[in-house]
Amino acid sequence: MVNDIFKRRAQRAVLASIALFLGLQHAAFAAATGTGIAGALGRLGLDVPETRTVTLRQLGLLESVTLGAPDTRREFFLPVPAGVPITDATLQFDGGYVRGDGGRVTMLLSLDGSPVLARAFTQDAGGVSVNLGVDGAARSAGFVRVGLGFASVVSQGECSDQTAIGNVLRVDPTTRLTFRFSPADVQDLRTAWSALPYAPVLAVSGGKLSANAFDTAWRTDALLQRDGKRPVMQALPAVGDTVDLTGIDVPAPLRGVPAFAALAAGGKHAIADDAELGALVALGARAAFGPDVVVADETMRKTIDRALDALRAQVTNTSGDALAAFDAWRKQSASQLTSPLAPGEVRVAHVGGRAMIVVGDTRGIGALAHGWRPIDVSNRVVVHRIDVAQQTRGDTIALSDLGGDPRSVDVQTAASWDARFDLAAASGNGRLPEQVVLDLAASPTLSNGAATATVYFNDVMIGAKLINVDGARERLVAPIPRYALARTNDLRVTFRRQPDGGCQARQTYPVAVLPSSHLRLAKGPPDNTFAGMAARYASSATVYVPRAWLDDAMNSVPRLAVLTGAAGIAPVSAKFVVNAADAAANPAGPFLAADVKLADEKNPAAYSAERLSLTSPAGDTLLDMSGLSRVAVVSVASAGGESGVVYRSAGAAPVLTDKLQLSRGNIAVVDGSGVLKQFDTVNPEEMTDEPASSADWVTRHWARWGIPAVLVVLLLALIALAGQARRKHRARAGDDEDRA
Repeated sequence: MVNDIFKRRAQRAVLASIALFLGLQHAAFAAATGTGIAGALGRLGLDVPETRTVTLRQLGLLESVTLGAPDTRREFFLPVPAGVPITDATLQFDGGYVRGDGGRVTMLLSLDGSPVLARAFTQDAGGVSVNLGVDGAARSAGFVRVGLGFASVVSQGECSDQTAIGNVLRVDPTTRLTFRFSPADVQDLRTAWSALPYAPVLAVSGGKLSANAFDTAWRTDALLQRDGKRPVMQALPAVGDTVDLTGIDVPAPLRGVPAFAALAAGGKHAIADDAELGALVALGARAAFGPDVVVADETMRKTIDRALDALRAQVTNTSGDALAAFDAWRKQSASQLTSPLAPGEVRVAHVGGRAMIVVGDTRGIGALAHGWRPIDVSNRVVVHRIDVAQQTRGDTIALSDLGGDPRSVDVQTAASWDARFDLAAASGNGRLPEQVVLDLAASPTLSNGAATATVYFNDVMIGAKLINVDGARERLVAPIPRYALARTNDLRVTFRRQPDGGCQARQTYPVAVLPSSHLRLAKGPPDNTFAGMAARYASSATVYVPRAWLDDAMNSVPRLAVLTGAAGIAPVSAKFVVNAADAAANPAGPFLAADVKLADEKNPAAYSAERLSLTSPAGDTLLDMSGLSRVAVVSVASAGGESGVVYRSAGAAPVLTDKLQLSRGNIAVVDGSGVLKQFDTVNPEEMTDEPASSADWVTRHWARWGIPAVLVVLLLALIALAGQARRKHRARAGDDEDRA
């Protein structure tokens, strides 16, 4: 009886084990089919960290920076997503040093104001390679501040001269910050813009665009370029296109769906049907379709929606249990790309593990402009109206309105204060910047050493002054020559102080740029040069392009963005007109015409069939040359009495880049490397403004030259009177002798 009981228990245990095994097999089978696909769809696009590398070269440092002895301080600002935690962040500092004068040479490196590393150099020369971990805390300012100090003490005697031209530290442009962040943390437009990479992908619906989509695309591209980005155009792939699937990661459960399985091999792949296109969008393969900014016109939304419908059908046929998971993913994620946008709407979308900015029309990009971006603290905004027209300017503009924040600068031997602004922001109503007016104040030093201020405008020295070191306000007025004006202007003030003498320790003393510093504008109308046109565009601008450019959007969108940026046209406020092939445009105000015919055109440059001719205002031929290729000509012309910039290309048009900068003159021959040659047929010999009047000369120089001149004249008069007195005395003496 006992044996029977044990037998029955053993049979039940065996049956239970078999049931457990079958249950596990069923669970594994379910995970590999329905349940597995559902889980993979639910996790699609989640936990996909984004890796970024930011180099000093990308930030505009094209050549090495040298820090010299005896003491130099520099700071570099490396951008990170604002307000988003970062992980695995490292700073790689690359450089080198030379220690030809000997002594003690030290480098100090700090992060966000905190010293983190000091290194002494003992060899005559060597390389410097430092890898540092960076704190992953969120930075509301949107950058990591890297401070670098270099000091050299040549002699142990504290009172000796420490000048050493052979002791320097070099900072290479390859210095870089590498970090990771989660795109899921990007929840508003302001953060999404700060999280854009150096070369963001700007996606459009295809190589051919409607006028509205083209208009939105070039304005968005121009805004990105104004922020120092280098946008890369990308078109939504179509069925039959071959795409690059390098780096694609297809989760194993999803490979049961034919569309996902077809993409799993990676490499080059021809899209076979709409379902594969839908899988491509869902996975977010960056090389194929992984945008950072999307111009979501109706064509793109319908194409993606149709592709996701086809993918849904395949998911249904493979596993009906996964249909609910697919629909949930589509509603939560993909719908941000496919749902219609309200007029003026801009939103943040999370698709394929990437945060992207979705723009619907030209009105919406106004929210992305620099002046309005700080208030974009939502994942969706709708622009009903933004008045971007140039405000009526008076005769002055505060430098604080142009990015020149008033502040104090600590100066030991030399330091600089600068402001960078577009000419359009500092002009309007026929006025151009005429003078820089700086209100300065310098504190006294222990040795009562002097201080100087030197003003540079686009690296042209326009003024300098010896500043009183009594802490009182002092005004420096520097005239701005017309030839120094450019579309983008750099105003720099360099302060220098005489070092403390004797055995005193080196100290820094502040020099302040006060809030009353400003620009004075000239009332005269701008001339027909590139700088003059940039001033006109501050009031209004109309951009004309031929209809053929809409059919070549991948090349013409970035070309137009570069042209408008180089000419000084604000992308938000400009008007846009598509011109018919054979029609001639009739501008009613300042314009930019790109490969468009103009009615009653008067242009000093003519370029067609690879032949260039230039004429002077008097009608004389200055140049006639043929055989040119892969170049274009940009010139200032008139049509119907209105002035504008005209772009002409012939044959293979050059690929324009942000290296194109139009400043002096009125004609430029350009290619992909920038401006090859500039001409000025308006004022070929006038490289400065009108000469100063005699009254100005006397006013500015009487103390320097007037007083010595008066003294010399008085001295000569006294000498003449003395000579005349001597002659009279001799004559009288002779007469007396004759009488005797």
